[in-house]
Amino acid sequence: MAQTATARLASRRAKGAHPHFFDDANIDRLVTMVMLLAEEVSVLRERLETHEHVAAAKGAFTPEDIEGFKASDDVNDARDAWRKKFIDRLIQPLEQEYDRGLD
Repeated sequence: MAQTATARLASRRAKGAHPHFFDDANIDRLVTMVMLLAEEVSVLRERLETHEHVAAAKGAFTPEDIEGFKASDDVNDARDAWRKKFIDRLIQPLEQEYDRGLD
């Protein structure tokens, strides 16, 4: 899947001073994390809705099929790997500040 421009920018290490929008830099970090989560939720919601429309149009599966799905070990391993990358990206703003020295 193509990485969005926002994700590419968020994954870069910033150079120079980090702009602060709030009096407390920790609030800026928290807002950055929340925005990353909001981006991910937005993309997931759109993809899920697309799957639901396609499935309904083709009669491919029912909501009960989804509820009853049991993931294989390979699927669970892939999900775990994705989750780790996601969490790493989510906490990246905190790590960047820690690497530079918290202000």
